[in-house]
Amino acid sequence: MPGRAVAPSIALASWLVLAGLAAPAVAAGVPLPPPAPIVIPADAEPRIAIRVKNGDLFVRLALGFDKALLLNAAPAAKAGLKAFPFIGKRTVRNPLIPGGEAVFRGNIYSVTPRGYAKTGVPTVWVDKPIANDADGIMSAFALEGDRISFVQPSAPMGNQLHTMTRPGRNDSLMKLALGGEVIRVGFDLRSPDTVMNARAAEALESAGLVHRAGTVGQWQPFPGVSLPFERLTPVAGAKLLGLPMFRPAVRITEARAKLLDAKAAAGTSTVADEEDAITVNARREAKKRPAPWLLIGRDVLQHCARIEIDRPGKTYQLTCTI
Repeated sequence: MPGRAVAPSIALASWLVLAGLAAPAVAAGVPLPPPAPIVIPADAEPRIAIRVKNGDLFVRLALGFDKALLLNAAPAAKAGLKAFPFIGKRTVRNPLIPGGEAVFRGNIYSVTPRGYAKTGVPTVWVDKPIANDADGIMSAFALEGDRISFVQPSAPMGNQLHTMTRPGRNDSLMKLALGGEVIRVGFDLRSPDTVMNARAAEALESAGLVHRAGTVGQWQPFPGVSLPFERLTPVAGAKLLGLPMFRPAVRITEARAKLLDAKAAAGTSTVADEEDAITVNARREAKKRPAPWLLIGRDVLQHCARIEIDRPGKTYQLTCTI
């Protein structure tokens, strides 16, 4: 499982594919009118009501991973979800999980988001908290429709249109070739910062787009998880997929965090995660390093009043002031 090769939500969803599960086709019902734009609240992901099996749940909508539904254990039990026989349960070990490991259960369920058509969605529920402000997290790509629009009332309306290509109709991540690497790039509406792993940061550095700032912060992808990062300073005029960078940061190990700032020792990462983070020195083990990933956070997205998934065009379209 590529747990440390990609952003954490992707890691939590990806084991379904490895288990050989695939979403079944769901018979189309009466065509629905184009859905109204989804409102992005300030400093948070939008939330939506869904119906899955026997449960009416309230979940966050995320842009950073492909079609999947990730649930806390209690709402899944309340909805009567059952793991797929034989291959629908496994223990996953990953430093991004509180305590370092959790039991994942999964199956394919028909999910009906309010205002959208029913569709088959790979569904995972975890015995560690995935969300503390909702029953779980669902990919925006689980919503049916050719165009899914998000509006952000807290952002000023601008006239800069950014069109960003996605590999496929239902791919959430973009690909950026830079510095000899292909970086997988997604959006994170909750993170105050743009966060990347070590390999992505090295590609940006080699391209002359950023340099190390030498200051430490923390990234909190899930409840109970706080991982140290080092801030990066963009060079003047540096852009990423056409968007300027404001607060980029790179995952670092506890050792480097302590080296940079003796007061920044409150993170929860362990040595098991060090191959995905910048270490104190440049020496690397011979094993294969995780693929580069980067999540564009609110430091950039807060300048965009509209974010739209265009499925036929295989693009994101962002209307921004930058």
